[in-house]
Amino acid sequence: MKSIMGKRQKGLSLLELLIALAVFAIFITPMLTGLYAASVTAIGNAKERTLASYIAQNHLAELQLNDEWPSVGRKQGEVEFVGQEWRWEQEVANTADENMRRVTVVILTGEQGSFSMIGFVGKKEKD
Repeated sequence: MKSIMGKRQKGLSLLELLIALAVFAIFITPMLTGLYAASVTAIGNAKERTLASYIAQNHLAELQLNDEWPSVGRKQGEVEFVGQEWRWEQEVANTADENMRRVTVVILTGEQGSFSMIGFVGKKEKD
């Protein structure tokens, strides 16, 4: 485009700039929406895994504080935590030390899968 003075203008006109911004907005909106949805899902999963880890820690602590030594084998049950029902599975196995047992606690976290934690319980000495 030539101006009145006969020199060619460099750069974009306002209309060209607005069209470029509109095209950019059309393409960036779905990308940002997808990123937002992914971050919301990730936050939900992180919260669920954090709560599952608290439940597993509590379960292991109860076993360690309990006067009865856990028997070898599998158990399962449910627990309520923060107003929600959670299912747990426990597997107790012998170790090389006859006074220790290995406990694997699995917290089932719904559609997302499961969270597992391993701990050890020692045999209490009788007074």
